[in-house]
Amino acid sequence: MLNFESEDIKQKKLDELKNIFPEIFEDEKINYDKFKTILGENIDEKNEHYSFNWSGKKDCYKTIKAKTNATLKVDSDKNVPDGDNVFIEGDNLEVLKLLQNSYHKKIKMIYIDPPYNKDKDFVYKDTWGDTITNYLIQTDQLREEGYTSTKTQSTGRHHTNWLNMIYPRLWLSRNLLKDDGVIFVSIDDDEVANLRKIMDEIYGEENFEGHIHWRRRHNQPNDRTKMIGLVAEHILVYAKNKEVYKESGVGKLGLTGDFSNPDNDSKGDWASKPWKTGSDQGGSSYEIITPTGKVYNEVWMGEEKTFKELLNDNRIVFPKNGDGSPRKKYYKFEREEEGQSATNWWNHDKFGHNQEANDEMTSLFDGIKNIFSNPKSTKLIKNLIRLANTKENDTVLDFFSGSGTTAHAVMDLNKADGGNRKYILVQLPEVIEEKSEAYKAGYKKISDITKERIKRVIKKLDYKDGFKSFMLDNSNFQVFKEVKKRPNESLESIEKMLKMSMFHENILTQGAKELDLVYEVGLKNGFTLSAKVDDTIKSEKYIFIKLSEEMREFYFCFDKKIENDIIHDIPKDAKLICYEKALGDSVKLNLHTNLDLETL
Repeated sequence: MLNFESEDIKQKKLDELKNIFPEIFEDEKINYDKFKTILGENIDEKNEHYSFNWSGKKDCYKTIKAKTNATLKVDSDKNVPDGDNVFIEGDNLEVLKLLQNSYHKKIKMIYIDPPYNKDKDFVYKDTWGDTITNYLIQTDQLREEGYTSTKTQSTGRHHTNWLNMIYPRLWLSRNLLKDDGVIFVSIDDDEVANLRKIMDEIYGEENFEGHIHWRRRHNQPNDRTKMIGLVAEHILVYAKNKEVYKESGVGKLGLTGDFSNPDNDSKGDWASKPWKTGSDQGGSSYEIITPTGKVYNEVWMGEEKTFKELLNDNRIVFPKNGDGSPRKKYYKFEREEEGQSATNWWNHDKFGHNQEANDEMTSLFDGIKNIFSNPKSTKLIKNLIRLANTKENDTVLDFFSGSGTTAHAVMDLNKADGGNRKYILVQLPEVIEEKSEAYKAGYKKISDITKERIKRVIKKLDYKDGFKSFMLDNSNFQVFKEVKKRPNESLESIEKMLKMSMFHENILTQGAKELDLVYEVGLKNGFTLSAKVDDTIKSEKYIFIKLSEEMREFYFCFDKKIENDIIHDIPKDAKLICYEKALGDSVKLNLHTNLDLETL
């Protein structure tokens, strides 16, 4: 049966638990005494133990479990170059719920740069997860012209509001990651401690990979009122499953360091490191005599036999014209094969900085300065993508996409190494202040800038692939609108009432487009947004839209009258989706017998 609602997250988790422990379920409910018996000593019976709580945390779970009746409608912008990548304008909480089915365990890497909770109390109100109507009201999209603003007054719940916003989004995002996937979250000093605690809870302390300190400012601050100038931001890194990630392959960075070949070594460029051990390191003691006759008696990295083998292989050099302490060569080609492990300190000269990112935006947008406040450096995000060990067809998700740096970085990296990584970006239609340079340039929403940047990067790089653009909106199906009018009636009874209406269009909302129906049904039934859509299929009598991905095919026919002969136009393994009112009783019975049929 077709699914017209978003994933039932609570039921999915129960099904997973039932698959592991079927014996603890009685009449579809959990018998906790049996559960405790099975788990035995792994149950913590103590009344007092460490936990991280805040006002509203229980409501976060209600928000997570609540279904969404929203959909993603195709952007009518004709200037969007089509491709397999995805840009979505809308509230990321609703979008993450919509992606739960189609993108479950399909994302290799997530990068987000969420609101830092600075200079304003809150950006996203924690009631947005309730319904799509709530989202539209709070983004002012139900008015003639208006979008959301992040400028809000203090409510005295500074940290609480931020935690209530970020927790459900992080919880939902974990479901989308592959088992060898990685998530990177940028944050500043205000919430880094809280973020670490909720990441530990959602992803598990054992999956913590590191805490990167990125120097985002290249200049030295000089503020008489501050004891410590803030030049760095934090990036917390977690694996979905640390062991699976390691087995899949740990990501490495591009090479840094100076390589040269002053002695014309046949193995190519090289650099060197001391053969002498560092302090408090073990090793072997013996004498080494330099080419000039100087004697060194130290603790060395390897045994004397190993040293002589390296010396004979031209892998030992003596600096200071042969008088210095020996050093071991390491070759550039070896490091390129191994890659370079990241550290937790990322300096601005190698990983980019804010001014560089601003200059990049200015260049992209024809010299308009300050088109976006504090964009992230493309260089920074490219290195994070490398660190995640993304491969040929992996997908990178950014659901706080801001200026669109993540899409830029993916395309830039693909262009450099011939990769085929994909991106999914989600951005709220946040209002741009009228006094800003961006507004003067004609941009009304942050999402306008995001989308425009992607288009400009595609043109600049002469990039091979475009993107599909979608907007979050109400469902195309009238039944969900009627549910709000009749809260005491069941979904099934309302659906039955609508199907008894005289016209096919009565089951749809006003203005619903066929292509939007295809994507809504597809997304809620396991097709990704990159699935192939073919609207050019015609037979002698019928017109179809085909949605296909991997081994699945859905044929949509929106004709108002369908006969038995349609069976000849549908492949055996495909599913036909049509209006129920388009079928007579005998035709419906025949098609159900001979086809995989679903009706609207």
